[in-house]
Amino acid sequence: MRRCFKSVSHLCVVVLVLFGAAGTAAASPIQSPFSTVGGPPLADFEGFAEGTLISNQYAGVTFSQDDGGAPMIDNFPWLFGYNSVSGDGVLTGSTDGGASVPTVAGLILDFTTAVSTVEFYLSDFGPLGTYTISAYGAGNVLLESFVAIPQNYVGFSHASADILKVTFDSSETFDAFAIDDLRLVTAVPEPASMLTILGAIAGLTAVGRRRT
Repeated sequence: MRRCFKSVSHLCVVVLVLFGAAGTAAASPIQSPFSTVGGPPLADFEGFAEGTLISNQYAGVTFSQDDGGAPMIDNFPWLFGYNSVSGDGVLTGSTDGGASVPTVAGLILDFTTAVSTVEFYLSDFGPLGTYTISAYGAGNVLLESFVAIPQNYVGFSHASADILKVTFDSSETFDAFAIDDLRLVTAVPEPASMLTILGAIAGLTAVGRRRT
C-alpha cells in the first residue's frame, strides 16, 4: 500500500511541476527547420484555384495585406521559387490592394481569439531583403518582433494566450515570398484541465486509503 501512496505523491509532484513550468515559461521566437507544434496545420492552402483571394476561409484567423488587399493562393508551378513543404499551394501577396506585382505585399494574420503559439513555414529561395515578423496583443500593442530566416518554420510561442495579430513583411519592396502550413495553439492547459487532473489524483488517493 505504501507503494500506491508513493506513486500518487510522485504523480502530484510531476503534474504540479509541469503546470508550474508552463505557467512561467518565457516568450520565445520560433525559428526551426521542423514544426515545433506538430499535428495537422490549421491552414495548408491546398484545394483552391490559382489566384484565389484568401481572407476568412479558415476558422479563427483572417488574412490581409499591409496595403489593404487580400493575399492569394499560388499553386505549383509557383510564380516564384518558394519551395513549398506540404504540397502545391502556398499563400502569397496579390495585387488586390494595389501592389504593382503579385507575391510582394506584406501579410497580416488577425486571430478571432488570442492564441499562445503561432507558427508557419516561410518560403523563399532567393531573399532580397530581411523578413521581420511581429506579434501584437490587445490594443495593438507590440509584444515582440524578430528577423526571420526563410526555409524555416517561424513564429512565436508564449506562456499565455496574448497574441491577437501577426504581421510579416520584407525590407525590400519587390521581394517575393510565401507562407505555408499555419499552426495555432491556444493557452497552456486551462484551469478546468488542471482541476480535472487534480480530481483524478484525489480519486487515486481515496482509493489508496480505502485499500489501506
